[in-house]
Amino acid sequence: MFKRLFTSSKPQASKAASAGAGSIPPFEPYGSFDWQILHRPPRKTYGDNANPDVINLLRFPPRFALEVGCNAGVLGQFIKEQYPDARVWGVEPNPVTAKAALARLDKVLVQPVEEVDWSAQGVQPGQIDTVFLFDVLEHIYDPWKTLLTLRSLVSDTAQLVVSIPNVRNLFLLQDLVNGHWRYREMGLLDITHIRFFTDQDLMRMFYQTGFRVMNRSLTLDGNSRSVFENLTGKDFPQRIELDSWAITVKSEADLVSLCAMQHVFNLAPARYEYLSPEERSWIDEPHPPTQAYAGVPAA
Repeated sequence: MFKRLFTSSKPQASKAASAGAGSIPPFEPYGSFDWQILHRPPRKTYGDNANPDVINLLRFPPRFALEVGCNAGVLGQFIKEQYPDARVWGVEPNPVTAKAALARLDKVLVQPVEEVDWSAQGVQPGQIDTVFLFDVLEHIYDPWKTLLTLRSLVSDTAQLVVSIPNVRNLFLLQDLVNGHWRYREMGLLDITHIRFFTDQDLMRMFYQTGFRVMNRSLTLDGNSRSVFENLTGKDFPQRIELDSWAITVKSEADLVSLCAMQHVFNLAPARYEYLSPEERSWIDEPHPPTQAYAGVPAA
């Protein structure tokens, strides 16, 4: 491998000579690698089937729904079929999938949600009563700011349905213990993810940006499902042994946090004065001490 790498200068030099003086051709790696996904042209990457269970996540029929990251608009179309009086908008930065969504939704904004000028789009605060954020926040540089924008935009009784990958997943941690953090085209380590959350830090983010958690659930994959079903209902603590490490699970809540592939939340806008003491703790209490190196604060 190293011999091939260091002898690659000859063909590169010949390309430079043929391209003319001062022209430096891009280096072309040997082989095909996962990270080259990022260099592909935009295309549709997710399925075309809406999960009918999304209806069970709603607290009331939507009137004006916004799907952030609407992909090809399949979910929004399903919502319109279930609730014919609902107006459904999408936000989708991928122009390929947005084109398909345009034929299914009432309006599609082909840009990142962070760049939308809502006033210019004619949206007034309080108009939107339903927001879908399915596997979106982890793709955004500043998801806190996005949630603050939505908090100012939605009605006081709005519902936000949010799903987000769980970075505390047992089998993701298994890979990490083995020394691997492999980005892929989809999944927990989708290469376009730029933020990673545990369920507790999601709770902090939601409450600190003006929302309360009305209910929550989880999704499981094959590996974590078997662990979850084996230990659910048993007395805790329980010990889980994987290929190269073991962990003590302190409670059933801890089991949920470790087995979830995704956390799913239904949020509602809330004001601090109406929160319970337990809910306020997500805002008031300091973050637990971190063991990870955090650098030296600036003087």
